[in-house]
Amino acid sequence: MDANGTRFHLLLGRDDWGRCTSESGGRPLSEAWSDPSGTGADVAWDAIRAEISLRAELFRFVAAPRDVPPKLEDRRGAARDRYGNFYWIGSDGLTVKVLSSGSRVTSTFWPLAPSEPSTPRPGGFGPVTPPATPALVPLGGLGITLHHYLVVGTLAPSAGLLVFDLHSGGPPVQHRWPASVPFAPWDMAATPDGGLVVLDRVNRRLWRLDAELRVVRLGGDSVLSAEVVEVFQPSAGGPQRRVPASTFPEPMTLDASTPLAVEDPVSVEVLPDGRVLVLDRGAVESRLLVYRDGQPEGTPVVLEVEGILQGSGAAFSYALVAHDMALVTGAKDVPDRVLVVGRDGNQVFAFDLHTAGNGTLTAVPQPDYLPLRLFGGKALIAWGSSAYYDFADTFVPLVAQRRPRYVPEATLLTPVLDGRSPDCVWHRLMLDASIPPGARVTVRSRSANERADLEAAPFIDEPALYKRGGGSEQPFVQAAKGEHRGTFEVLFQRAKGRYAQVELTLHGGGATTPRIHALRAWYPRFSYLAQYLPGLYRQDVESGSFLDRFLANTEGLLTSVEDRIAAAQVLFDARGAPPEALEWLSSWFGVALDPAWDEPRRRLFLRHTLDFFQWRGTPRGLRMALRVSLDECPDDSIFTEDSDPTRSRFRIVERFRSARTPFITPPEALETEGIHAVATATSTRWEPSQGRGQLLDRYRAALVAAGVTAVTESFPLREPADAKIAGVWRSFSMEALGFLPAATATDTPVWRDFLMRRYRSVTALNAAHITSLAGFTQAALPTALPADGPAQADWYHFETVVLPVRAAAHRFTVVLPVPSGSSAQEQRTRQEQALRVVAVEKPAHTVFDVKFYWAMFRVGEARLGVDTLIDLGSRAPELMPAMKLGREYLAESHLAPRPPQDAKDRQILGRDPLGRRETHGSDIQ
Repeated sequence: MDANGTRFHLLLGRDDWGRCTSESGGRPLSEAWSDPSGTGADVAWDAIRAEISLRAELFRFVAAPRDVPPKLEDRRGAARDRYGNFYWIGSDGLTVKVLSSGSRVTSTFWPLAPSEPSTPRPGGFGPVTPPATPALVPLGGLGITLHHYLVVGTLAPSAGLLVFDLHSGGPPVQHRWPASVPFAPWDMAATPDGGLVVLDRVNRRLWRLDAELRVVRLGGDSVLSAEVVEVFQPSAGGPQRRVPASTFPEPMTLDASTPLAVEDPVSVEVLPDGRVLVLDRGAVESRLLVYRDGQPEGTPVVLEVEGILQGSGAAFSYALVAHDMALVTGAKDVPDRVLVVGRDGNQVFAFDLHTAGNGTLTAVPQPDYLPLRLFGGKALIAWGSSAYYDFADTFVPLVAQRRPRYVPEATLLTPVLDGRSPDCVWHRLMLDASIPPGARVTVRSRSANERADLEAAPFIDEPALYKRGGGSEQPFVQAAKGEHRGTFEVLFQRAKGRYAQVELTLHGGGATTPRIHALRAWYPRFSYLAQYLPGLYRQDVESGSFLDRFLANTEGLLTSVEDRIAAAQVLFDARGAPPEALEWLSSWFGVALDPAWDEPRRRLFLRHTLDFFQWRGTPRGLRMALRVSLDECPDDSIFTEDSDPTRSRFRIVERFRSARTPFITPPEALETEGIHAVATATSTRWEPSQGRGQLLDRYRAALVAAGVTAVTESFPLREPADAKIAGVWRSFSMEALGFLPAATATDTPVWRDFLMRRYRSVTALNAAHITSLAGFTQAALPTALPADGPAQADWYHFETVVLPVRAAAHRFTVVLPVPSGSSAQEQRTRQEQALRVVAVEKPAHTVFDVKFYWAMFRVGEARLGVDTLIDLGSRAPELMPAMKLGREYLAESHLAPRPPQDAKDRQILGRDPLGRRETHGSDIQ
């Protein structure tokens, strides 16, 4: 509602726009948008922008007259490893080529050219005959596993696999198929468990290999002896003791593979959940078949793009016949995508894969234009979220080109809008939209007092939309970003009646589209003619109507100003203030907001500014500032909870609190008469209660033991000038006292201040120290150990408590938790942000540093729970960055191993202990 009491109907979001229809009495757009084909309506919903637009079409590549399409015989197995190197089978079908990611040079990977024989040395050992060059065999199919093994298929007469270890290098290991088992590898795909799926196109078979590249048999292994429960069991209870079953691998037969009920299988891929996709190239169309655990799942998915191709119509027909495919795995909440090359080799078609609740897979075509330039037909491969295709003797990335194509125009009808009163005069229509050049939106409306009469009422054309120069009519709404984006308005001309309906026609000409984010239909009109002018101006109906609409221009300008005045209180509320006003609102408190804070953090801080200033400059205030900046999900508990500092994730360690000081008993008055009680030494450390005599005796004994002849009547409190005696004094002080006496003449004011605070008056000081001082200014810092009594205890307290605490005062350390799995760069960014926050919020006279700790439990100090993480804690090398020369520090980084020792997802000879494993030779039996 605005300042004049005018209201509006709002269409915002998918649910609101989904209630619209494309024609009178038609089905809602939400039902059309649910169509798996994506072609249910000419008005499309853009979930990323939260807007409606014209339905996108796929730009159709028209081949040149002399264009030569690739043949299936041109297909070559190809794959990319984790380091960016590309491998493929050469055009001769006998060699493996490699494109190095470092040099960008293509060379022969296998077989290696024979090296020139070296000149034998006299008396040296060597082969009598040089080794023969391995015979070349025809190759078919190539793949790289997650454990970084390159697997290449070999065809008859030696059908099998060549396995290259890309970490360790060296010649391949050959796995031969039995001669009785037909095997002709055509395509391969890596599985999530480190294995491989092999497609045999000739025999229409699908083979599955495990992480050790052994054939996975569907029926399992032969059982030699079943599992047996032992006769003797532990009397104290516990798990039942059993003898595990003994098995033996079955000989490999054709039954170990999965038969394919397809016409012409040309490609295979594996989804992240382990399901296998087989691309069947038919004569008139291509299909995707899904297999799980060797069994077909669901019905074949037909790959259709005819509905989204530009120029689709009654006389147009296009059937996608595939040449190859690649699977691009999506990130979180992003569907996986299959990229399919057409048989003409000029264009790639993209399909998003969606799985319904019953497990049925659907492939929705996407309008991304993915052209291929001089595609050689070898292969289309994917790695992560990117795809590559062969170009001459190299591989280049597949890049989407901006060739937007849309249906020329589309019409939608809003739901019936209720004006709440008869003869309601509908005021304005506001559209938050983007209308680029070449696109436009036309508006028509109809109205009636009875809902039943609305369907029969004709639509009336409204004027062209006008873009508001001041942006949205809503007060303090952030201005839209974009050259062609803004708020467009139109004044309803003759819309009068309780019920109304608006028709929007989107025009784009095929090359562009308008995009509408929100619609607001204002009602009823606040008429300046009826409110402020005499009835004389309304006597003539036509002229009164014109004057009413004319004055509405002025009303539109003034109402916006009145709304901003009425809503000025919004600027002072951190919950509702526009984002651009937050900096201005913070200036009222003299606060400069951190540029790295997002909008929710800024609003949270401004809501609790008074709570923060109450604790600013204290450890609790620093923890508040750190949590606002570094917490992943900051909330109100940052400023309201008074948690125990020792349990806080962000810890403030003040140096003076961590100083180790002994327990000091209050000094007692010296007894001048009688027998004195002297405590016996119970440890190697001396204390004032043991008396000066014991310390002096021990010091003399230390001098004698060191071979030093010196006469001393008291233990010195300054380092002796003689170097040999000074060495004995230092070692003895650390052993007997636990510290080196550090007080010097410069500490005399501190000593006097300490005595003044302890004794308050000179009389009390003279009585305790047995002196006759006229004032505290005459108190001298002792240079030799005072006599037994309060004077000696005061010196001991001054050296062990006052001076250490004073040295550690105004210094603190901020200790930050390190999230598990964070990289070195993330930790460095986190540290820099903490340094910036603490430097602003700390007291000016303090000095600090920032360190990290690993917030993991220790055995014996915590209980195991469901979410407990068991790890090496701060000793885990992966929690520290790899050492880089000139950048990292010792004890804060680790020396990274080189390949293959850096492989953590596989067993490495010489590093990992080998478990019990049954081997039957290099040949597969």
